[in-house]
Amino acid sequence: MSLEEKGITTQKLKVIFVIFLVLSLANIVSLLSRGKHMKELTVKVNQQSLIIEEKDKQIETDKVQYTSLAARLHKEIKKVGELETELKKYRR
Repeated sequence: MSLEEKGITTQKLKVIFVIFLVLSLANIVSLLSRGKHMKELTVKVNQQSLIIEEKDKQIETDKVQYTSLAARLHKEIKKVGELETELKKYRR
């Protein structure tokens, strides 16, 4: 191999090395971008989990209130029925 051929081979190797370096840097940037996106998604998921947890608590509270109101309504209806029966006795 002559000196000129060695120079050309060295240049080719340098070009290939630079190409691999650029591709590696592009890959690193892509990975960092994906990592940032994953962190953002994780934050959003955590926020949604907190919202869901709060809504579950509210639903449970509403369910307890509904059950209480339904029980009170049932008692009142029962009282009304008893009063109607007593009223019928006095009408006779």
